Amino acid sequence: MRRIKRNGPLAVVGHGGTLTAQLLRGLTGCPVEELTPCQAVLSAEQGRHYQAVVVENFEPRDRRSLSGCAAARWVLAPWADVTVVGLDDAEGQRLAAAAPGRVYAYSDGRPQADLTAKNVLLRGERLQFEALTDGELLRVTVPAGRQPRLYDHLAALAGALALGVPLKTAAEHLSGYR
Repeated sequence: MRRIKRNGPLAVVGHGGTLTAQLLRGLTGCPVEELTPCQAVLSAEQGRHYQAVVVENFEPRDRRSLSGCAAARWVLAPWADVTVVGLDDAEGQRLAAAAPGRVYAYSDGRPQADLTAKNVLLRGERLQFEALTDGELLRVTVPAGRQPRLYDHLAALAGALALGVPLKTAAEHLSGYR
């Protein structure tokens, strides 16, 4: 597994304890900080810098609170080399359009994303999809687990790709994740 040059940690903004963060640790070899939206705001106030901020805007959320996507847009994106966000909801689309700096987007089917999942299938205990980037198309097979978690795998894969991990290398790593 190719390791990323360490210029600081990665941040995953969401509800914490996620598969996305676990996968990113293995894909990149980098430390990953899991931040709630409130922790993201505090981190930005402290001037923390991240190689990448991966925004988990794919989980249902309480509309009365600040979402991870909003926290990243408002305060954390300027403190990251790249912001990784899903385009499959309106808030993610707004973040991708308005975030300062570099954005790497992922989607389940939207062709304008940097990484798009196509032909998603659940076969027994395996989740399969075709990962499409601007220059590659590769079949990815991952363990389905108790609940198939396509977006966790897409977010982690997008985060790794945004940092320079080759698609084939990342897909092979995901295939072996347990």
